[in-house]
Amino acid sequence: MYTLSVHLTSINAERLSETLPPQVQFQINLQVPSAPPFRRDETLIIPFSFTIASLPPVVQISLKGQAILMPRDKDGRKLRDEIVSKKRIPQPVVQAIFNNVIADVIIISRSLGVPPPIPPMQLPSPRKSSEQKYTPIQ
Repeated sequence: MYTLSVHLTSINAERLSETLPPQVQFQINLQVPSAPPFRRDETLIIPFSFTIASLPPVVQISLKGQAILMPRDKDGRKLRDEIVSKKRIPQPVVQAIFNNVIADVIIISRSLGVPPPIPPMQLPSPRKSSEQKYTPIQ
C-alpha cells in the first residue's frame, strides 16, 4: 500500500476570448513524469505537467506539480523501487494524478467563466456474452 498526494507548484490560466462559441473542444495533455522521478528519504517525488488548450482558442490552462508517493508497507516500497528502476509510472498512479488535477482545472475554468474540460467517459468494451441454451425438462 502507498499514499499518493499531489502538490501543485505552478498554475497558469488564461481566458483568450471574451465570447464563447457554441461548442468548445479541449485538448488535454498529462505528462507523467515531466522530469526523472527522485527519492527523498522514503518518499518518491514524481514531477508532472498538465496542459489544456481549447479549440477554438478560448482558454489555456497549464499546471505543474509533484506527486508524492509514500510507501506504507513492503508492497509500497517495491512499487517505489520499480518506478525508479524501470522509469515507468503504473497506470493507477497516473490515473490518481489525473483525477486530482482535473478537479483543480474544473474549479479554475469556473473562475475564468469557461465550460469545464470534463473528458468523455470511457465505456468498457462490450464483451461477447456466451449464450446459454436451456433444455426444457419434461
